[in-house]
Amino acid sequence: MIEAIIFTAIIGSIVLLLFVMAGKEYSEFIEENKADFQVMFMAPASLKLIDKLKIMEKLSGRRLVSLQQKIAVLYAGKQVQHYTKMFIAQILSVVLLCLLGGGIFALLGGGDKKFLLFAIIFAAIIPYALVKKLEEKTTKRKQNIVFELPEFASKVALLVNAGETVQNAIIRCTTMKADDPNPLYIELNEAVTKLRNGESFGKVMEELSKRCGVQEVSVLTTTILLNYKRGGGELSIALRELSKELWEKRKAISKTRGEEASSKLVFPMVLVFVAVLLIIAYPALRILG
Repeated sequence: MIEAIIFTAIIGSIVLLLFVMAGKEYSEFIEENKADFQVMFMAPASLKLIDKLKIMEKLSGRRLVSLQQKIAVLYAGKQVQHYTKMFIAQILSVVLLCLLGGGIFALLGGGDKKFLLFAIIFAAIIPYALVKKLEEKTTKRKQNIVFELPEFASKVALLVNAGETVQNAIIRCTTMKADDPNPLYIELNEAVTKLRNGESFGKVMEELSKRCGVQEVSVLTTTILLNYKRGGGELSIALRELSKELWEKRKAISKTRGEEASSKLVFPMVLVFVAVLLIIAYPALRILG
């Protein structure tokens, strides 16, 4: 019981002190960079802890760069460094809540040390789990972009072949799916807005490629820019050839997603099988007993 009281008091005091020290220092920073991060109510304390311990500076270069690359892909066009700091703050927030929750449950359980042990184990696993989740989100975003890309390229090729300029073809194809939640069309909508505001076509295409962070989009924009001044015929042929390759990649993504869906069903099926087996076997075992 004493260990649980001391543990909870220490964690609680640290969290309270961090909140007092933070005050309203990070209010504006949190509002500008909150995105879809969780447990934002804990962000001031976690951000203060990051600054006090200089965690951003102490992170090894390779790990930090790897994390920033994932965040750059997921939150394209945003302040990568700020979003990285918010992501680390989210990890610390969950860890602190886990430790504090473990201490409280230990007190409610009459000082049971198992709750403290579980809290420490979960606190150690959480950073890995959140980084893994970030990787999954990044992969899903890339897959969603590649999945829609062949259809978009085919439509642009068709319009260019019909005599439309490539810029107008891109604008028309994007406008047709302006409300599509796919990240490709979100980035294309931003590109179209810039084109309508008079920005140069080449610059807009380069920025689109950077924001998407997908090799296939880079290939598409490079193909468009290389053939932009040569005329519709050559561009249409180049886009059709690229579209064929992209359709194959779309098929591969569909196959991968199908396999993933099948593997996710295995565990529930095993549980159902065990439950049915118990229901059938239990009466027989009672009779034999």
